[in-house]
Amino acid sequence: MVYDPQLRFLRNALQKMNLQALLITPESIYHQRPDFGLRKFLGMDSLYEQAVRTMEGDLKPNAIHKITDEFFCNYIFLRLPGTEEVYLIIGPYVSYRIPRERLLEKAEHYNVSAKRFSQFETCFSGIPTVTDDTALFALLSAFGETAWGKGSAFEFIDLTVDVAAPSLRVLSDENMPDPEEIRLQMQTMEKRYAYENELIDNVSQGLVSRAERMIRFFPDAVLDQRSPDPIRNVKNYCIVCNTLMRKAAEKGGVHPFHLDRCSSALAKKVELVSEASDGMELMLEMVRTYCRLVRQHSIGHYPPLVQKVLTYMDANLSGDLRLHTLAAMHNVSDSYLSALFRREYGKTLTECIMEKRINAAADLLLSTHLQVQTVAQHCGFSDVNYFSKIFKRLQGVTPRQFREKRSQNM
Repeated sequence: MVYDPQLRFLRNALQKMNLQALLITPESIYHQRPDFGLRKFLGMDSLYEQAVRTMEGDLKPNAIHKITDEFFCNYIFLRLPGTEEVYLIIGPYVSYRIPRERLLEKAEHYNVSAKRFSQFETCFSGIPTVTDDTALFALLSAFGETAWGKGSAFEFIDLTVDVAAPSLRVLSDENMPDPEEIRLQMQTMEKRYAYENELIDNVSQGLVSRAERMIRFFPDAVLDQRSPDPIRNVKNYCIVCNTLMRKAAEKGGVHPFHLDRCSSALAKKVELVSEASDGMELMLEMVRTYCRLVRQHSIGHYPPLVQKVLTYMDANLSGDLRLHTLAAMHNVSDSYLSALFRREYGKTLTECIMEKRINAAADLLLSTHLQVQTVAQHCGFSDVNYFSKIFKRLQGVTPRQFREKRSQNM
């Protein structure tokens, strides 16, 4: 094909952006599974095949199509010019980080059990986030000009809403980026990612002074204006900063249980930003907060064995947390672990487990629309009546009353 060099460049650029780009045929799509096997995991093979057949019927020959599926994932499809059955599929990618609460609700909708939820969540963990796909569609526009020609020779179509999306319009000759502009855009992206990687390294080591200095002196390549509204622009960067810092602290060894609480609290502060200076102060707060998590940890003052048990509890609230199981897992006797835990933590192992499970349940009741029995399962209670009894004993009200009371106060 005459556009082979441009296609190789496009696929290489997409790889640098961590975007999957597959060349497939109608037959191979059933085996290559661009969705990373998500629908197969859910037992939705028939729906997957139906979606593929629908996609094949809707694809126009001289067009670049965007589809957003029921799992918040975006895909870009196009039939390669000069071929009848060779397609380029780009994706999946998401436009924002999917909150765990939404994944829980989606899992409930598809009857994913609490024990299999971690696998379901893992399916999403490798999907890249592209908050601004301007550069992506500039690359596709440049490729489209090479493959089909300029002007109206090809078009962008958003199949999600069955009309051409305004953000995916065909660029006119006046505003079509030339190769030099694309090269400069790519250089700017490389500088930004290099800067972000250095910032991540500093936070992952708890180097608060270095990280603060980087935030105070953000280069223009990092703080380019993506929105005409300066307040919205700084809020966007606060969101990006929160995500970067969360990943940095995770790299530094902080458990996701603590990261999620910290990230959620800081995310709520983003929308309270009313001036650009507020945004800068919030980003500095983020750096200090995540560095503090890395350096101190909320359980750092406990002996290593107690730290390991507490971390395992946080990560496996729906699993087997009996004394015998935990003791065997860490190669100590039941009596030793029980006595050590009570001495260092100040409560029995059972009391700690119940407290953590009920606190986690309270968070889910407030942050999701999950049914009470589903919340119970995710927090390690197979019997919803027993769960309600323990919940009322520790919280003073039943799970339903707790949700209703908090909803009325918000």
